[in-house]
Amino acid sequence: MARRKDSALPPARSVALEVISQVLDKGRDVQAALDYQLNNQKITAQDSALCTELVYGFLRYKGRIEALLGLFLKDSSKLPKKAASVMGLAAYEMLYLDRIPVYASVDWCVGYVKKRFSLGLGKLTNAVLRNLDRMGEKAHDMESIRKEGMSDIALLAAWHSMPEWIVSAWMEAYGEERTQVLLANAQKHAPLGIRVNQTFEAGMDLVNELANDGKSIETIGYGVMYPAGSQPAELKTMINDGLISRQSMASQEVLREALPETWEGPVWDCCCGRGGKTYALLEQDVDVTFASDTSRKRLLGMREEAERLAMYPPESLLMSAAEPPKKGSPLEENPPATILADVPCSGFGTLSRRPDVRYHRTTEGISDLVEVQKAIMENTFSVLKDGGLLVYMTCTINPDENEKQVQAFLERHPEAKLEKEWHTPDDSPYGEYFYVALLRKP
Repeated sequence: MARRKDSALPPARSVALEVISQVLDKGRDVQAALDYQLNNQKITAQDSALCTELVYGFLRYKGRIEALLGLFLKDSSKLPKKAASVMGLAAYEMLYLDRIPVYASVDWCVGYVKKRFSLGLGKLTNAVLRNLDRMGEKAHDMESIRKEGMSDIALLAAWHSMPEWIVSAWMEAYGEERTQVLLANAQKHAPLGIRVNQTFEAGMDLVNELANDGKSIETIGYGVMYPAGSQPAELKTMINDGLISRQSMASQEVLREALPETWEGPVWDCCCGRGGKTYALLEQDVDVTFASDTSRKRLLGMREEAERLAMYPPESLLMSAAEPPKKGSPLEENPPATILADVPCSGFGTLSRRPDVRYHRTTEGISDLVEVQKAIMENTFSVLKDGGLLVYMTCTINPDENEKQVQAFLERHPEAKLEKEWHTPDDSPYGEYFYVALLRKP
């Protein structure tokens, strides 16, 4: 069972604080932590929705909120950790949830701090939140948090709740203008994307039906996009019935840019996870013969997806794509003509959907990822048939994992040909960023 909620807090806030603690203190994935708590707590649908908004919203704006509250605190580091988190959550409500009156946010927060900590800390909390409210529109101006001697990079990092090293790396690689665009887009809620199952006989009829239901805002091919935050109830039944799958529009777009209609089989999806892209390709009649992953649990999930979609799964292989196939492997007997390497990456392109990523990454961890990616490229290229195609793909914004990784590969393999290189445009309405490179083996 999940840890009991703190009864001194309203249910949505109590569960939200527990999830945030799991994410920031224990490094858990935000959606996994949220799902666990919501599935194991007695909480209404309304409170569940508020809890979800609070968790994702606070993680998006944590740095900004702390900087704003810090304007009215002599030393915020001396606050008890939970008191600081509660104050931050109330501040998020005050700044970004118009439907909740300011007095209500102040009331539950101050009441909790008084009860759990002290009357004096409760009075301080009340004063800080009241001062924040008095800022009005100034609280939405980045310059309001600039301190004497603060660098532009430090200011951008605090305002957009990003580690300084990420902002610094983006500034160096992409320049100030593009960095500001990427930072702003990372704060936005990503739209909901779904993919209609093309193997469904009336698939295009369903696309047209969803396109004209008054709820969707865009359709491309078999993909349908809904506004950020929307959860049309009818989609749940369609997902359960295998008629549609959740897949972001940006993820669908990068697959289109990889030109799968030109791929020769057999195809090996060498980092398949639970098979999101695997089945997107199979639905397009791409000859995905093999799918591998290092996780038995994810491979089991891929087989469960096959049952949901009423499709035959590819042959699944429990292995690391960074290591040569074992002797007698099906990959030796039937070498792939195309390999999709949707490699493990830092995930900075998915911040709008996974705001917790920024708190889990380190420069050392990314260096390790770059080495894993390099090993995957080397190993898969050696397995690839002569004349075959290696499709290298990431969901990140980081030249070390994208352009520089591919350029280094080409320097090691001058015989290889870069047929295409593409990344999601900066002004994309899809809220996520992907990269793909198509490399031909002679």
